[in-house]
Amino acid sequence: MLRKRGSPVGESVGGSVDGRRLLLVGTYTPDSDPPGEGEGMYRVWFDPETGEMTDGGVAARTPGPSFLAFHADPPTVYAVNERAEGTLTAFRVDGDASLAELGSVPTGGGSPCHVLDLGSSVGVANYANGTATVFALGADGTPQAGGRGFPHTGSGPVTDRQEGPHAHSLAVAPDGESLLVVDLGTDELRVHRAGEPAGAVALPPGTGPRHAVVAGEYVYVAGELDSRVHVLRWDGQAGTAEHLGSVHATGEEAAGTNFPGEVAAHGGYVYVSNRGADAVSTLAVRDGGARLEHVANTVVGAWPRNFAVVRGHRSEPDHLVVAAQNGDSLASLLIDPGTGVPADTGHRLEIPVPVCVLPVPINRIRRAGAPTE
Repeated sequence: MLRKRGSPVGESVGGSVDGRRLLLVGTYTPDSDPPGEGEGMYRVWFDPETGEMTDGGVAARTPGPSFLAFHADPPTVYAVNERAEGTLTAFRVDGDASLAELGSVPTGGGSPCHVLDLGSSVGVANYANGTATVFALGADGTPQAGGRGFPHTGSGPVTDRQEGPHAHSLAVAPDGESLLVVDLGTDELRVHRAGEPAGAVALPPGTGPRHAVVAGEYVYVAGELDSRVHVLRWDGQAGTAEHLGSVHATGEEAAGTNFPGEVAAHGGYVYVSNRGADAVSTLAVRDGGARLEHVANTVVGAWPRNFAVVRGHRSEPDHLVVAAQNGDSLASLLIDPGTGVPADTGHRLEIPVPVCVLPVPINRIRRAGAPTE
């Protein structure tokens, strides 16, 4: 059974008198494809009361860590290395928030752009050739060589972007049994079950599905090419999904000028980052999850890519931390508990080409007795 065991976002940092949280931020580097001015993975300390962020320096120097994932036991961070010949690198997380490289494996394709912790395995999406690869994990969390690859064929109507399959991300279906491969090139969610292909869920031609988030029996998919967020209801018995409809990501038609990136569900709302509109949009969940309604756009900086929900504890508020790739900065937003709309706190942290934000539960790691030296 597939069970996503990502980080329980928002853990406070043990031993830190001000209760700051640990975030790791992935960037593009001079030796990645595309190249950037980042130095690898950065360490950021986040104040959950104010949203203020403090630079904690470079946590690990690794090529193009454009997407990150956390594995709880043992505490491990996985980073794709987005290059023509892609690799996946694992890092042990110590109690002092340092990272120690454990090793890397080829991903079975080029331009790996997403990694997902699956509990006893880890999955990677390779954009260039459309292959998704699943790796078994060693006792220390290191991905084992010789992962199981899932190639694909097909194309879509947007000829300059959909000339072939382009696996952009992975998600675990609501049934907990199926792995979904979000394929931008073929307008599909490819379904894999028990290590075997099990069909595909078709999206409208030209959607360009990029990322998906699961909430209950529903799957919400960000369409990069049509600038919409699509709603699907999962049928666990049939192992497939029904497409119920979609909504403009920014509240208006913007295909060709706006390109949705990340999508997340939190507290009765769905959030999507919009590259072009340079905003995070808030969509209210209606009809028990079967429909989305656009509520607001919050401007965050140039070309917002990935973002993370940082949940508050006790009296602390919830925040979004957004990576503005072309703005070379992180932005923190305070989520209004009544409306769900995030408001700009005004806090920024300069980081070169940030593309992924990963909360890491450092206090939990310390309580579990992870080394601190």
